[in-house]
Amino acid sequence: MSMEEARSLREALPLARATPRPRLRLVETPGPRRLVRPVTDQAGLRVGEEFLAGFGPGLLPLPDDVGDSPLLAALKMSPRFMGEGFQQAAEELFSSPLFVHGVYFSVMLYFSAWIAPEPFFSKAFAATLTLRLALLVGLAELSRVAQVCMRLYRETGMASTPRELELAAARFGAALGGTGFRVLVLVATMGLGRLLPSVPEGGLGAQVRPWAAALEGGPSVGTVATAQVVADGSLVLTGTSVGVAVSSACSAMGLCAMASSSTGSHTALSTRYGPPHTRSNPPHNEAIEEELAAREGAGHLELGKNKAQTNAANRRVFDPAPQKGVRFRRPDASSVRPDGVRHNTNYVSNPKDMSRELEAFEAMQRADPRAIHELYTLDGTLVRRYVPPGVSFP
Repeated sequence: MSMEEARSLREALPLARATPRPRLRLVETPGPRRLVRPVTDQAGLRVGEEFLAGFGPGLLPLPDDVGDSPLLAALKMSPRFMGEGFQQAAEELFSSPLFVHGVYFSVMLYFSAWIAPEPFFSKAFAATLTLRLALLVGLAELSRVAQVCMRLYRETGMASTPRELELAAARFGAALGGTGFRVLVLVATMGLGRLLPSVPEGGLGAQVRPWAAALEGGPSVGTVATAQVVADGSLVLTGTSVGVAVSSACSAMGLCAMASSSTGSHTALSTRYGPPHTRSNPPHNEAIEEELAAREGAGHLELGKNKAQTNAANRRVFDPAPQKGVRFRRPDASSVRPDGVRHNTNYVSNPKDMSRELEAFEAMQRADPRAIHELYTLDGTLVRRYVPPGVSFP
């Protein structure tokens, strides 16, 4: 990677929004006995929320405080041990806390999946990213980078002195290679998602955007629902619009031996936090899943998806003035913040349903006036919010 490419991306990093889009906002609020986290740790929380929403939980446990992670410390040291052809570019990018946290969560939530006998990516974002990286650099190189990352994770976990940590960083930097570093940059950058504005024209941005260029003739890749690398080295894909183009491209480029696709209306639905909200409206379901993933990353408890409304003590609450005989509601997403406040959120998909959704909002507020209640459209536009007196909200 050239210095010009790295600089173009580095210049975009400080422009990252102070807060994510509403669906992925920072929802942790320090209680009266909690200290405000340092600015760099706040950045880590924001990046963690974004990665959890896009990749889902990884196989590795996330620490309570990422800032104290030996893995993060080793990543910060690693650029000075990288090859001459890309060392300057690495030092440029790793000087950004946002980028370093992106690499950290790439290891913990994406590359960790490769330690499984048959790596499986069930989140659409992670599955599509796997396909795109396979078309760019090949499965063998992608797997090699994952192994290098996981070796760093294991060695930093066993390191007991600063010297051992430095040696682990040195082995990682020397083993990564120029292509491996580009893979690391792409995963970290794509994982930042809505936190990162558009990459400037040219440089790395030319490779981030036109993924179809990796396919001979430029056919569209479309969206992949799942991706799995099986024992014989094949990449098995399912999705809504993978199509014959990907299958033929995989065969021609020697990247994957088989690809299966449903070209009809089927779309895989995320079910980490509960059954599909409705199979006829996948975007609604995915919005709920993304919201709950962000809250889990911020330390919320009692995560609920389309469950009967409860208060902060997890007891059922009922509308004291029920309308049309409806005594209780089921918030799309519900959780208890670290400060003990219940937080309920609903989404409205169709403007025609707005009146009904506002009635539900008011009913939920009557049932539990001590909770935070919100109503959003699927594009993240806030329709209504209620915050109880004395409760802080970011």
